[in-house]
Amino acid sequence: MLRLPRVALGTIQHDSSTQPMCWALMDAFRRRGRQLQHFLSRSCFCPRNGALAITGVNSRHLDTWLMNRPVCREIFVHGCSGRDLAVIEGRFPGPDGSSPQASSLDTLCDWLDLPRLVVLDVSQFDTCQLPERPLQIDGLLLDRVPSPSAAFRMQTSFETLWDVPVLAALGELPRLRAAIARLPCGAVPPIELCRELGDQFEQFCRLELIESLASRRDMPPVAASVFPMQRRRLRRAVTVAVAYDPAFNCYFPDTLELLEMHGANVVDFSPLRDEVLPDADVVYLGCGHPELYAHALSSNHCMLLALRNHIRAGRRVYAEGGGLAYLCQRLETSDGEMAPMVGALPAMARLNRQMATPMPVEATLARQNWLAPAGASLRGYLNGHWTLEPVGPLISYLSGPQRELDLVGQYQVIGSRLHLNFAAQPQLLQGFFKPRTPALAHSVIDG
Repeated sequence: MLRLPRVALGTIQHDSSTQPMCWALMDAFRRRGRQLQHFLSRSCFCPRNGALAITGVNSRHLDTWLMNRPVCREIFVHGCSGRDLAVIEGRFPGPDGSSPQASSLDTLCDWLDLPRLVVLDVSQFDTCQLPERPLQIDGLLLDRVPSPSAAFRMQTSFETLWDVPVLAALGELPRLRAAIARLPCGAVPPIELCRELGDQFEQFCRLELIESLASRRDMPPVAASVFPMQRRRLRRAVTVAVAYDPAFNCYFPDTLELLEMHGANVVDFSPLRDEVLPDADVVYLGCGHPELYAHALSSNHCMLLALRNHIRAGRRVYAEGGGLAYLCQRLETSDGEMAPMVGALPAMARLNRQMATPMPVEATLARQNWLAPAGASLRGYLNGHWTLEPVGPLISYLSGPQRELDLVGQYQVIGSRLHLNFAAQPQLLQGFFKPRTPALAHSVIDG
């Protein structure tokens, strides 16, 4: 049996956020010397990366829509290696049993035997009439409590009427919540902000009871099917160059680890700062927010030329979300200007300024590419932050209505508006290990 202390933390209120409570809880455990691993309950990137600021490592991802039970359990156990406590954050079904998300935190609790900690925003109901009790709940965390006396009063009410322990309470904290709301998308919050949340959390919390719930059951060993037992050795080294800097930093950690475990040499580079591209078989441009760094990206002519030369040589590029926008001829900045970019794809990348909820998409490849053959099924979450406006011939790889611009390409370039978690679809990773193709005989992009 495996000793893996773990809890699920989620809200039952669809318009409420768990972020301040989750950050506060993680910081409170961090100051007690616990090494934490934060998981999200679906394969979508969070808009503000508090887990990295508090724990020093990026969030990982579980997903009952993308993964079956054995795969989910294996990915969870792999991600918990060397950690003292796992916190899985998401949303529980509402009182009517409905869930706004394809992936189910409730199902994850069943698959991983997770204690259910419900975050309840008490400002959304009358304290004289408590909301309906969830069917399954192991602990309650009260958010936006107006005063310490109200916290003790509500503790008595909930523990009497719901028969569940109140484990913590967090105040209204308007200054801290406003500071969180002002953080730009993709930002890592200042550690001082997280520490203040932890200070407030410790004024009314029962960490020992939370830790006792988290440790209540060990976990059976899991069979290895996704992650090989040891790193594989390839006859010919394959190098994957991963763009990583403030403009591009949204990757599934399991994907990068799988590339290395299957024998790839994974190196990072910065489209913002570097002038030379690593000698790579594949360039991997993840999501991020290039619109915030458009001038610096556009001014780095050496990197733009290096990427164009990589493509002219017939080598592969895979890009998602912000990485896809970077490959277009121009992308729209936060100020509404159109900044010139790599020009590998004949399209303009338009910015959607409204926060679009990532939408689960299942689609079939209509045309073969180096990632997968025609007829292959893809599952991912649509990044609605960017829309494409073609200005020339653009290959569309997906079949189905309104999917024409979700996976596009030219030559050996593939750009995706879908975030694909390759750990949940490891067969797609094989494309990264294909041999290089001969150099193209003509220029494929305009300089």
